[in-house]
Amino acid sequence: MKVGVDPVSVRFKDNNELWVVNHISDSITLVDFENKRVLNTLQTKDEPFDVGFANDKAFVSCSQANQILVYDINNITVEPAILDVMAEDPRAMTVNNDGTKVYIASFESGNKTTILAGGIDETTGTLTFPNNPVNRAPSPYQGQNPPPNSGNGFLPTLNPDLPTPPKVSLIVKQSNDGRWLDDNGEDWTHMVSGSQADLSGRIPGWKLLDHDITVIDTTTHEVSYVSGLMNIGMAIGFNTAKNQVTLVGTNSINEIRYEPILNGIFVRAQLGIVNESDIDNPIVEDLNPHLNYLTSAIDQNLRNQSIGDPRGIIWDDSGTRGYVAGMGSNNVIVLDENGDR
Repeated sequence: MKVGVDPVSVRFKDNNELWVVNHISDSITLVDFENKRVLNTLQTKDEPFDVGFANDKAFVSCSQANQILVYDINNITVEPAILDVMAEDPRAMTVNNDGTKVYIASFESGNKTTILAGGIDETTGTLTFPNNPVNRAPSPYQGQNPPPNSGNGFLPTLNPDLPTPPKVSLIVKQSNDGRWLDDNGEDWTHMVSGSQADLSGRIPGWKLLDHDITVIDTTTHEVSYVSGLMNIGMAIGFNTAKNQVTLVGTNSINEIRYEPILNGIFVRAQLGIVNESDIDNPIVEDLNPHLNYLTSAIDQNLRNQSIGDPRGIIWDDSGTRGYVAGMGSNNVIVLDENGDR
């Protein structure tokens, strides 16, 4: 039967009724599975991606709108409630054991990095982000641009026969203690969120949201978030035996500069584990623990063991085996109950 354009998810509401989420059509097709006929079509906000059923409600993630629609499945003619979420591209969804919580992965989240401008040519006044803090004397390098990435020098070493390099912007990453550091370990916090934040166009106390998973209370519709997992949340699952939310995706190391250093090492495939009883302290596991990331070339047998671009995760009923599909590597890996391969 025909549904909408670009169906990306399908779930049973009950033993017979299917809900098909149509990403491009901005709609959901309700299907009578036994009789193979369309029952109804619901219009949604922009780019719906997944649906989860809990507490007599259907929760639909609308990725471009950054909204969750909540339908009363006993009366779908009623307009859905709309929940605005402070998360970018909410997509894949899962529901906990008792249906009290819905968890939604942010497809385009963050990894606690931000950019500081510095690419302006002071002689021509080329427009860039406010104030060019990388070029300013209060910077850790007293305005030297490009800033060193290895102590007081550069790795790889600059070729002295090359012309003067252009001025550049710089990506800094927030450490666990809240400081904003570059890939050389120098501290830019004073120019990002500290007393001189105005030099980067920010304000003192400035914060960068990192909402990797949105958590919705299915009764009150209260929204909360889980942070610190990864910046691309591909797929999400629930281990019913251990009451754990599991997110798979990739995390970029975009704060590291220069192609010779990054050659062969660009992103990491990761698993985020969130215990329902302690959502503020998630665990992050590397899905490729056999890689040491110290060299850009590895033996083929190690390559064959690696998973890339993980796009799906599911757990067996016992919670002792999880299965992760790697779209980029054309394989499936198996996890134990602790999330280890």
